[in-house]
Amino acid sequence: MSIDSCNLPGHDKEPLTRLIYYTAQDIKNIAEKVLKPYGLTIEQFHPLKILTASPGLTQRQIGDQCNKSAANLTRILDRLQKKFLIERRDNPNDRRASLVFLTSHGESLVKEVTGIFHTFDDKCLADISGKDQQVLRRVFAKIAANLHKIELK
Repeated sequence: MSIDSCNLPGHDKEPLTRLIYYTAQDIKNIAEKVLKPYGLTIEQFHPLKILTASPGLTQRQIGDQCNKSAANLTRILDRLQKKFLIERRDNPNDRRASLVFLTSHGESLVKEVTGIFHTFDDKCLADISGKDQQVLRRVFAKIAANLHKIELK
């Protein structure tokens, strides 16, 4: 669903958080379409991307970065292992935890999909200057920091 398809009157008068939400939904929907032919979901792709940058993490470390519960992450990693995209290895420093690595198949899949996402990113940011992109980065960082300060009671 996009902002235009929601027929939101006066985009300039809508709360920014609502506009951010709809934009995020559009991005998520497109990302899911990109991943579908590969038999992946966004929730499955996120740990793969993390392992590309930091191979050999524990499940807990991956879960912390993905913001997923241990049980949920275990299910995700089980699916990725069944697809031969990751492998778990014994942790020599802690017998209770395993280390997670991408397989060669997982590495090549992440590389291919990441290329598609880079093209998508370029299209999303077309006609937005580097200066405006830096402003957006600072604003989103501040919004994220503010969100972490909010205590819902």
